[in-house]
Amino acid sequence: MSPKYSRLTVPGKAKDDAIVGLLALHGPLGFAEEGRNLVACFRTAAAARAAETSVRSRGHRTALTTDVVEEDPLEAFRAASRPFLVGRRLWIDPGEPGSGQPPADRIALRIPASRAFGTGTHESTRLALLALEDEVRPETSVLDAGTGSGVLALAAAALGARGAAAFDTDAEAVFVARQNVRRHSFGSRVRLFVGSAEAASGRFALVVANMLPEEFLPLLPALAARVERRGRLVLSGIPIERESAVAVRARARRFRLAGRYREGAWSCLCLSRASS
Repeated sequence: MSPKYSRLTVPGKAKDDAIVGLLALHGPLGFAEEGRNLVACFRTAAAARAAETSVRSRGHRTALTTDVVEEDPLEAFRAASRPFLVGRRLWIDPGEPGSGQPPADRIALRIPASRAFGTGTHESTRLALLALEDEVRPETSVLDAGTGSGVLALAAAALGARGAAAFDTDAEAVFVARQNVRRHSFGSRVRLFVGSAEAASGRFALVVANMLPEEFLPLLPALAARVERRGRLVLSGIPIERESAVAVRARARRFRLAGRYREGAWSCLCLSRASS
């Protein structure tokens, strides 16, 4: 029997990053734009209804369809997707594997749209990729917290990191990330595991988390503990209006602002340990 999923449509919100971020808290399979409408797909009807309640509580209209027979809810999205450039060195293909070739001066990341969040199309992911491009050096060790599709860990390896460890509490996300890792020759430098920051062994020159503040702030003590003495902590997925509050929380953990990236309504902070 074919699996089923649920579709939640938010009319007129195709370009609304705040709504995308809100829906992302409920574990969507993925997003699509249908004209001016934003569509989020969910594995269970319960998750879709919870997401609908969150959106409606903010005064937005929704339309929910449950028990949709799944052929591949993201197939049309992948077929219509086009590769795009990020920063100075990366070329990301969110479409069908092998659908195009990168320019000669670009590194290809092939991350087909899937059940795991993060192909690089969202501003918060692009900002984290820009930070990695500036921070990764040949001997850099990287920890990717809440890896989703694995795009950030793969980007770190592609940019020359000595190695990248990546984790997610969602076993299905790690399964998808492992499939993506296998598509890349430099994927051999990426180590994936299901678990939490506390389960990561050792410390890292660079720790990156692309999540909403509601998700990464409870993890901040554990993430800070994984950063080397002269290392950096990169936090993306921050709505600009919450940037100052996140910086204050980071200072309480003895981190200072070393860099900032912004796009649209989103911010990414690069933090370094404050000198004692």
